[in-house]
Amino acid sequence: MRAGVTVPRVAILGAGLMGRWHAHAARAVGAQVVAVADPDQVAARRVAGRAAAIHPGLEALLESHRPDVLHICSPSETHMQALSVALAHGVPVMVEKPLATTAAETRHLFGLAQQAGVPLCPVHQYAFQSCLAPLRTDPGRCGTLERVELVFHSAGAAGAAPGTWPVIAADILPHPLAILQRLWPEVALDEVDWTVTALRPGSWRLSAPLGPAHAAITISLAARPTQASLSLWGAAGAWEVDLFHGFSRFRDGTATRRSKALRPLADALGLFGHAAANLVGRAIRREAAYPGLRTLIAQFYGALRGQNALPIRPKDAIAVAEIRDRFLARTTGNSLQ
Repeated sequence: MRAGVTVPRVAILGAGLMGRWHAHAARAVGAQVVAVADPDQVAARRVAGRAAAIHPGLEALLESHRPDVLHICSPSETHMQALSVALAHGVPVMVEKPLATTAAETRHLFGLAQQAGVPLCPVHQYAFQSCLAPLRTDPGRCGTLERVELVFHSAGAAGAAPGTWPVIAADILPHPLAILQRLWPEVALDEVDWTVTALRPGSWRLSAPLGPAHAAITISLAARPTQASLSLWGAAGAWEVDLFHGFSRFRDGTATRRSKALRPLADALGLFGHAAANLVGRAIRREAAYPGLRTLIAQFYGALRGQNALPIRPKDAIAVAEIRDRFLARTTGNSLQ
């Protein structure tokens, strides 16, 4: 980012759903969206608003503008080319997951970013939700950790051919992995031996030891209702996190006759209170969806100003890509897919 810049000039590539939310989040943290590129000029104008310019593609955009940040929200198969162009122009980039289609491509792109001297950051926004802060600041509250469970039920495969299901699941996988990285930064997840189990068509479970505890990630493209959740169980209680809506609560593990009898009522009241407070807070912040996206974007902009470190380290993004590759290698061609 240029010296002295306080309001970053942002460009968006891709005017679909995520392009709209990136533009919304960028403006919410004080950035100015100056240009949007998309072959659909009507969609581009909708994201750009009245003030920003629109272009049919990235090359045309970069010929006319030098943004401080480019947000790549185009389909994943376009990322390699788009990132190569942006990095060659020396433009810092935030890119929707997956950053690239393979770990080799991911390493190559981070190499290009290093050569160009510009930051590159994947959008793993689930890991930056405020609801995870209590788990990071008070990790011992649940006592000796026994089990970590992440569950993602997605409707993203609706209408998709079964042969594409592993790739759709692999594109979800960066979210739970990034959460584990943020909660346990000392663990190199790509060095952990992940077991991949096909549960049924469209459903998989990844499991591995996580220090003294056991971690499991379940991804289902068929189970309903849709869900994104994190649970930590320990000897003293459990953390439960609703990742879709962005709130967490602690459930005390005291096992007395009274606590057991009142637990259903306490759980119901606690869930209602946390959900209601979260809904009000998000309404005030005008954060209708994708909690964590604003925080991640703000931290990336802060890193460009030298105010903080990059929110996602290159080695962590590459580790996620490595595990994604392994998942695809173990699921592609499986009779359960």
